[in-house]
Order: sequence, then C-alpha cells, then structure tokens
Amino acid sequence: MQLAAGREARAKLADAAAWRAYGAGLRRKFTASLGSMGFQAERGPVRARTVGRKDCGAFAIENVVFDSLPGWSVNATVWTPDPRRWAPPWRVIITPVGHNGKYNPSEQFPPQVFAANGFLAVSFDPPGFGEKAPGNDHFIDGVRCYLGGHNPLGFFLADVCRAIDYAAGRADTDLRGGVAVTGVSGGGFSSIGAAIVDPRVSVIGPSCFGLPDEDHPVRNGYAGCPETQWLGRFADGLGLEELLIAARFVPTLLMTGRHDSIITVASMRRLACGVKDAYRGAGLGERLALLVDDCGHAYTVAQAGAFVRWVRRWWNLSPRAPVQTVRGGPRLLKMEELQCRPAPGLTMARFAAADARRRPGSKNRAELMKLARLDDMRPLRAVRGEPANLWTHELTELSLRDGTDWELPATQVRRLAAKGPEQVLIYFDARGRWSALHQWGWLNRAVEFFAPSQRNLAAISVDLPGWGDTRPTPSPFDVVGWGGVDRGLAYLSAATGFSLMARRLHDAVRVLRHVRAGRPKRRVFLGGHGLGANIAALAAWLDGPVGGLVLTEPLVAFAELATAPKVAWPHDAYFPGILKIADFPETLRLARTPAIVVGPRDATMGLASRRLFENIPRCKVVPSALNAVSETTLVHWLHARLK
Repeated sequence: MQLAAGREARAKLADAAAWRAYGAGLRRKFTASLGSMGFQAERGPVRARTVGRKDCGAFAIENVVFDSLPGWSVNATVWTPDPRRWAPPWRVIITPVGHNGKYNPSEQFPPQVFAANGFLAVSFDPPGFGEKAPGNDHFIDGVRCYLGGHNPLGFFLADVCRAIDYAAGRADTDLRGGVAVTGVSGGGFSSIGAAIVDPRVSVIGPSCFGLPDEDHPVRNGYAGCPETQWLGRFADGLGLEELLIAARFVPTLLMTGRHDSIITVASMRRLACGVKDAYRGAGLGERLALLVDDCGHAYTVAQAGAFVRWVRRWWNLSPRAPVQTVRGGPRLLKMEELQCRPAPGLTMARFAAADARRRPGSKNRAELMKLARLDDMRPLRAVRGEPANLWTHELTELSLRDGTDWELPATQVRRLAAKGPEQVLIYFDARGRWSALHQWGWLNRAVEFFAPSQRNLAAISVDLPGWGDTRPTPSPFDVVGWGGVDRGLAYLSAATGFSLMARRLHDAVRVLRHVRAGRPKRRVFLGGHGLGANIAALAAWLDGPVGGLVLTEPLVAFAELATAPKVAWPHDAYFPGILKIADFPETLRLARTPAIVVGPRDATMGLASRRLFENIPRCKVVPSALNAVSETTLVHWLHARLK
C-alpha cells in the first residue's frame, strides 16, 4: 500500500513544475531521515593528511585520510590523470565502493579508466570493509542504530559528500559544473543518495544497485541492508523509483549486468521505465538512460567507458571523442598500495553504544502509544476450534482476528467445573505458544493441570507476529551469511514505519483488551518468554494495571544490543526508537505492578546481572535460568497473587 501510494501520487502530476515540486518533497523527507546523525552535505574545508603517492604511468594515486564525521575517517585513494596528457584542472568523479573493499576489479578498474580520460577519481572503503571493517559491519553494527531511531545510511553518504568537499579544496580540480558520482551495488545506492542531498552532484551512474521494491526485498524475502531500509522509508513514500526522482533529475545512466542473478534485466527495465516517465514529466526525458552490460554483478571497464561518454555529454566535453584506454590495460594494484592506515576512531558500533549510554529516554507513555499505533487499533474477535476436554481442563485452539487477513493463533487452557471466579494469564512466548505447554511445560503447572484446586487460573498463550505458527518460511536468500527471516522482517518492517517489535506490542495490547472485554472485572496477569517477556512488560505499562507480570528469560535491556561487542539475539530484537522512550528495567518501574523476572539474559544470551533491577518496587528477580527449581519459585509466586 505504501509503495502503491507513490504511483497514485505520480499519476496526478500534470506538468513539469508539479514533477519538480514532487521531487523536492521527496528530497525533504529523505534528508530529514539523516538529521539525527548530525549529517551535513557540505561541511567546508577538509583537513586531509597525505600518507602515500605512487606514479603508475597512465595515472597516479595518492592515499589521503580525512574525517567525514567527527572521528569517522575516510581512507581515500585519489586517482589522478597523467598531467603531461591531461593538463589540470581536472573534473571530478567520486566512486563510492559498494559492499566490498576498494581493492577489487570493480573498484579499481573504473577509476583507472576515468583517470586515463582526464578525470580525477576518488574511491574509499565503505563501512564494514577493508580498513573500515572493525566495528562497522553494516548488518551487525548498522542495525544497532535502529534502537536510537537513526539512519545508518548517514555514515555512507557522509563519506561521499566529504570526498566532494576534499576534491573541491584541491588546486588541480574544477567543480564549476559539479561532480559525477558512480558506483556498483551499495556504491550505486550511495550515488543516488548523494545526488539527493548534495546539489554539487550533477551526473550519476548507479550500477547493479537495486530493483523495484515490490520485487526486492518485499516479495523475494531478501534480508537487504539496514542502511537501505531505514526507519519509515516506505512510510515516507521513498521507494527506489521515488529516490531516483528525488535525485534532482540529474543526468542518470542506470547500468546493470545481463547475468546478474538478482538484479535482473527485466526488473531493471521495469524500474527504468517508471523513472523515465518521471523524467519525461519533468521535461527532461533525455537525461535518463539504461545500459545493459554483458556481465554479472560488477562494474566493468565497459561500464566505465560508457560513463565517461555520459559525463562528457552533459559536461560538454567532446562527447564524441573516443574513450581512452589505460596503457597496458587496467591492472590490479596490491592491497597495501591503496592502504591509508587511518587511526582508530568513531565506528558504527561506538556511535550506537555512546548514543545508548547517554540517552535517558523520555519515559513518555504517549510516545510509546504512538510508536505502537494504539490510536489505530481494530478490536479482535476469537474464532474457536473444537474444545478438547482433558481430565481437569479444557484446551481450545483460537484464531484471534480483526476482520482483515491478520491472524494471531492462540491456545487457551481453562479449568472444567470451576468454582471460583476465573483469572487469566496471557502469555507471549517468542519460541512459539506451545513451548511452555508442551510435555508438562510450566504453564500446565501454573493452571494446576490434573490437580484439584480452589484457584481458577486460565492461560492463553498467543503467537505474536513472527513467532510460532506466524514465523515465515526461510527464503532461498537465507543461505548467505547476512540472510535470515529475523533480519528480513526486522529491516522491512522498520522501513514501513511500523517495526515488527512495535507490531508485537500493538497486538499484545489488543489481546489484553480482548480478554478484558468479555469480563471487564476479570483479573488478568501478563507474561512472556524471551522477547515476549519484554513485550508483556511494555503492554502492562501501556494498558495496565494488571495483577502481575510473569517474565521468563527476557532481554535484560535493549541498550545491551547497542553496547555489547557481540549480540546473540535475532535482529528483530532491535526495537526501532525504543531507547528514545524507555528501556526494559524502566518499563517495569513505570508499569507499577508486581513482577517476577526469571533468568534475565544479556546480549550474548548469557545470564545477566540483577543489578539493573535494583530499586524497582515489587520486582522479584530469580537470577537462574528457567529450570525445575526456578519454575517452582515462579509458580508459587504467581499462586500467591491469585485472589
């Protein structure tokens, strides 16, 4: 629906002025997503340090280091033309590297071609690769930025824009007509982003950079990257077509490989067709072209030559002149020849950790309600399966529905021939709703299965989205190291503006209200296992009071996901924006309800210290894992609170 809204909006644009205004609106939304990181497109003069030079005959290289954000280094290799053949000042092409180091053919050969044709080129390692690898894995460390509501793409674009600042400060360059930006894969995506935020970018050439979002990653289940699926991207109407439209209608050469197994030619043609319509609408149809190269997922010498002709055309630099080849052919320089050895400084991991440590949280219940979209809540109704009478209890499978295609599977256990008023424990288990029921699970002991009792406790165990029966089937892309259902759901849901954890909280509150609606005076307890315990505590704060909280092996604090060197929790645990409001221990304090916490887990899934729960009134912490002994303590605690 969010992606379709963009097409509907474009269908109403009547003239070139309307198209330009539409692009400007998209540009404002994109730029706003980078604001919390301190991103700024133009930051003035650069203090660069040259660490090495080498004359390679047809071109020369300079290795320089400068900061793009405070403490965040760019390890740039500058590829300069032979001044005996091409007198300076030179026009500039920035070549952001994709998800790779700057040492491979797709990253070395193009700037050599550009230098051989009289252009100064600048390449640099992206976060997570080459000399920028430690602490900058864009999957592992980029997603940490979600917790504070930040867009990790800011780290990538800061390098591109600061490289332009650097080039502008050289005496041997000419930026009067702007700069060109071109790259492959993630570097292609950065090329588009740079054209959106930096008006100095006048020509771009993204290669093998993406597909229509409905195909990739929505329908094919690809996990994608956190920096390409930032918070609220699709909610802001920023599909890939819209991003290309937001890029100021600069001359754009789209490039793809005929043998790319993911970014197929058919899908790229469909993307280019939609963008071409926008360029025509703006009266600039000749500024967009598509090149299909005979290659796979790569940036080839042929593409570099095509981009040389493209920039010559738009910069009025003899567009019909033949493209010069590198004498002797492009050659792969050794890795050490391109190294800059920047000093250790800011990393994605350190940024997220520092943000988590200093962020006090608003503790504003209204903000959490907004995050969980409680103002847009459809009531649930229960579709009941055939009940099974099992000795002392009745077990019924439920489907909790809201009239749409949305469904929450649940299992309900109630006492037969009960004498006292019924109380109920609602339980959210990240392992699946049957985990605490199966083979004498502890929920059976809690409801006193097989045992006569004056207590009348029912249990409803619910599969929240992504857990139990609602867990999606892995996609073929899960074979790669960055694949995974948890990652795909986490990144894609973040882009919709309604993250998976926010959705779980939304549905947890709906379940609580549904249970209360039938019998408003019935006493209700909330509980959960793993992330389900965290959701239960948040729901109690939002829609309490409840009789008590029964929490087994929760994540001890969301901030741990940002501060720990390694994290064992799934990526859907990174609750976007939660640290702006309240962390888990604060939630228990704000819920103001009796709670028992059994076996809280740290970021590595190891048992956590109980110190974070000190001074929380009516909170009992059992530091051991959920086992026979701690289960007994748990059940006794719960039974003691039943009226």
